[in-house]
Amino acid sequence: MVNELTRENFDKTIREHSTVVVEFYSATCKHCKKLEAGITELSEEAGNDVYFGKVLIPDELSLADEYEISSVPTLLYFKDGEIREKSVGFTHKLIIAENIKKL
Repeated sequence: MVNELTRENFDKTIREHSTVVVEFYSATCKHCKKLEAGITELSEEAGNDVYFGKVLIPDELSLADEYEISSVPTLLYFKDGEIREKSVGFTHKLIIAENIKKL
């Protein structure tokens, strides 16, 4: 399951889960929609090992600014509360899975 993240729950979520993948997206972005399908599949495969979240940029501009998001989609990979990887643009689910393994 991919969970919607907001300013209110973002920091707590990053602290509470060891491995977190966050997609920053826009509802009108075609590449974001393609990416969402892969992330949904990965979230189902990972179970509770990896937390998947998404941030709708127009609703959460402060988060986008804080993490210097300039293009969509952007994926941030967190391990133990720290950003370890960043992917900008459409990323195939196999590459996302490899990035998670490297964390």
